[in-house]
Amino acid sequence: MRRLGYEEGRNAVYEFRYAEGTPARFPQLARELTAADVRMIVVTGSTETVAASQATATIPIVAIHVGDPVELRLAMSLARPGGNVTGMTLRVPGYSAKFLELLVEAFPKARRIGIIGNPQQPNFAGDRQLMERVAVGKGVTLLPTSEATRPEEVDAALRRVLEQRPDALIVPSLALFTVSQKGGRIIEFAAQAKLPAMYTWMEDVEAGGLIAFGVDVRALYARTPVFVDKILKGANPGEIPIEQPTRFGLWLNLKTARALGVKFPPTILARAEQTVE
Repeated sequence: MRRLGYEEGRNAVYEFRYAEGTPARFPQLARELTAADVRMIVVTGSTETVAASQATATIPIVAIHVGDPVELRLAMSLARPGGNVTGMTLRVPGYSAKFLELLVEAFPKARRIGIIGNPQQPNFAGDRQLMERVAVGKGVTLLPTSEATRPEEVDAALRRVLEQRPDALIVPSLALFTVSQKGGRIIEFAAQAKLPAMYTWMEDVEAGGLIAFGVDVRALYARTPVFVDKILKGANPGEIPIEQPTRFGLWLNLKTARALGVKFPPTILARAEQTVE
């Protein structure tokens, strides 16, 4: 924002709100921001964006990363959103399928795949259905979801994971499971259980997670000021196309792999965007 000419305290004021790991607070926080008469709301994640859109139909909303905005009824189309929401979506056709395909390729001996997630998260059901179809084609079993809808439910969900005796674990992209909240607990659990786990953020691998496939979220944050600047200069958010990621990364933690006693196949190593030693 500074590079675009915005300096906090001179020509820009930022109001921050954090749910502190409690998604149920999103509607309240969105209402607080609309009551504060802000010029724009910048949000991360699907649930947060939905909450903001329900709080206001007039204040522009820039989503740093959101699920399918059309399916979530946040936009009429990606090319022409038509409302007050624009930004960047993580939804790319086939992403969930690729996610599971890479997991099976990385760990060919894994036949039972566990998944810990929040079924209330937008797009979760569709992602799971797509992965189930891939699992059938690959001859592996995608186990029932170990559900956690709040951070305090994560430990119980992890106990259910152990009861299922999976060969590998999927940790999907959910705000509930960020490293700063309960993601660190999941990484610790996977290490203690000697369970290969696949994540969606590079930050998870940097924090000790084994493998991740997804979008570099830091690149999304770097792109966000472009949307903000356009709107502040008069552009209509309903006419600013919602962007899709064009590049995905694969991140590996070799130190964690050694601790788990697993080796990545050469095909996976060759495709890695970054490895952590």
